[in-house]
Amino acid sequence: MHYEDLLKAKIFPELEAGISNWDKPHTEAVVEHIKAIIENSPQLNLDKDVLIIAAYAHDWGYSGLFEAGKPLSLDDINNAKKAHMRIGADKLSKLLQASVFNFLSEERKKRAVHLVGVHDKLGDLKDPDEIVLMEADTLGGLDIEKVKPSFDKASNERYMRGVRKMRYPKFMTDHGKKQFEKLYRSREEYYAK
Repeated sequence: MHYEDLLKAKIFPELEAGISNWDKPHTEAVVEHIKAIIENSPQLNLDKDVLIIAAYAHDWGYSGLFEAGKPLSLDDINNAKKAHMRIGADKLSKLLQASVFNFLSEERKKRAVHLVGVHDKLGDLKDPDEIVLMEADTLGGLDIEKVKPSFDKASNERYMRGVRKMRYPKFMTDHGKKQFEKLYRSREEYYAK
């Protein structure tokens, strides 16, 4: 079994029980974006396996934090950010003990867990792999082709201001920056309808 198959088998059912119509497709989008960033940024010498594993697990901690089917505001999500990173890191730490991950050193496993545990702590992100995961997460959040937005107009306006002001200035890859502008415009147009 390839490690991505195990990640999907263990994580996706829980994500589907999480934020309705968001957690699983958002995670799939983040995985797709992280692969594209890695491919388009060879100069960074990123650890592809560690980043892909972290991308699959980055929002795993949200499952079980919200009432199923309840519409969520930006405040609901923001209030759960610390808990979801801690829970996701704990879950990933346990999953990485499976034999399919034996190709990873303990250091690489710890790095994947670390990335999940810090991915939304914007002020703490310094290393290229931390920033690249944040880029992929942001692109996955903006990508209306892969995930239909569910925020009301007011929450979306706050979200859009936040990603532009807090997240985009931290972007380091050319690919991520280009994708950000394209996806940001698409989401603006979606909400302007």
